Amino acid sequence: MEAGWGRVGGGSRVAGDGFVYGASLGYDLARGNLRVGPEVEIADSTQSECRPYATAGAGARRCERADRDLYVGGRLGYVLNPKLLVYGKFGYSNARFSTRLERASTGNVDRATDGDGYRLGVGAEYAITRAVYLSGGYRYSHYSADVHRNQILAGVGLRF
Repeated sequence: MEAGWGRVGGGSRVAGDGFVYGASLGYDLARGNLRVGPEVEIADSTQSECRPYATAGAGARRCERADRDLYVGGRLGYVLNPKLLVYGKFGYSNARFSTRLERASTGNVDRATDGDGYRLGVGAEYAITRAVYLSGGYRYSHYSADVHRNQILAGVGLRF
């Protein structure tokens, strides 16, 4: 499980910060000090921003929200010492973004769009016990329509 800060912006989106949370599942294949393997993740965010939207009439607002984020990819890591692993990640990301146009005269108009893109990231894991580790990292995702996401996350994981 992981949680942290995220910021969405770019394209025609209103930039905004939010709390990111999610869970991931992966497998590490060991070759000496190298670790390589696939991973999948599902995450969500509280990021939401509203701004006046004058072109839609007096008092109108445009609100944008980052919704769920699905990721599948891989990572390549190196064990620096028995307790510390550093890694880089790469893969495919699909995120849903919601837009609401709020107008008192005609009501709200909601729209959700999915964006396909890629994710790059770096991070580290520190073993607390043989089965439990703490993690931290940064990741960048870039989606269609030039929308991007930056995230800094911390987490707790289990090894089987």
